[in-house]
Amino acid sequence: MKTNKSSGLLGNLFWKFSERISAQAVTLVVSIVLARLLQPSDYGTIAIVNIFIALANVLVVDGFGSALIQKKDADAVDFSSVLYFNIGFSIVLYFVLFFAAPFISDFYGEGYEILTPVLRVLGLRIIAAGVNSVQQAYVSRKMIFKKFFYATLTGTIISGIVGINMAYSGFGAWSLVAQYLTGTIVNTLVLAILLKRLPVMAFSAKRLMSLLKFGSKILGSGLLIMGYQEVRALIIGK
Repeated sequence: MKTNKSSGLLGNLFWKFSERISAQAVTLVVSIVLARLLQPSDYGTIAIVNIFIALANVLVVDGFGSALIQKKDADAVDFSSVLYFNIGFSIVLYFVLFFAAPFISDFYGEGYEILTPVLRVLGLRIIAAGVNSVQQAYVSRKMIFKKFFYATLTGTIISGIVGINMAYSGFGAWSLVAQYLTGTIVNTLVLAILLKRLPVMAFSAKRLMSLLKFGSKILGSGLLIMGYQEVRALIIGK
């Protein structure tokens, strides 16, 4: 019994390690190619947009995902409740960014008009991240990291191909938009297909509140850390 548990743990560690190494290797190659095709201003545009998306992602991803992993008796109702909440909340956050985009563009001044459409398109990552965070919590809880490997590697490779092709075609910053958005969507879809697990048609506000008690602490710390990092980047960008 102990031997089986040890081999299972080592196997999961192997797949988790392989996922990180393979994804970083592919990302490095893609980044080198893109760096020769794109202008520094293209990266600057995406860096500014990612400040706001990163802050929104903390609100959607942090908290409930950790709570689902830590809860001893988390069941299908817990996962479905968090999933439906994340979808609704991420859509609300997306529309906040959608309507705030022109004001953000004005904040950075003349020459940054591109921030409005880029933020409105790349902001769709927030919705996909809200879904994927629940899937990732399930994978982490069940320790089936092999599925992480296939989903992450597939998303990284496909998004890299899309980004490079668009950069060759002269799309500039939109190449990075397509790369990031494709990576998130493909990762989410592939992981959903591999899990073969449909959410139950159930929502419990009581379960959600109980998860929030633990998740709010994780969310609070995440907001403090991310807020400090991104607000500093926001000021430097200005």
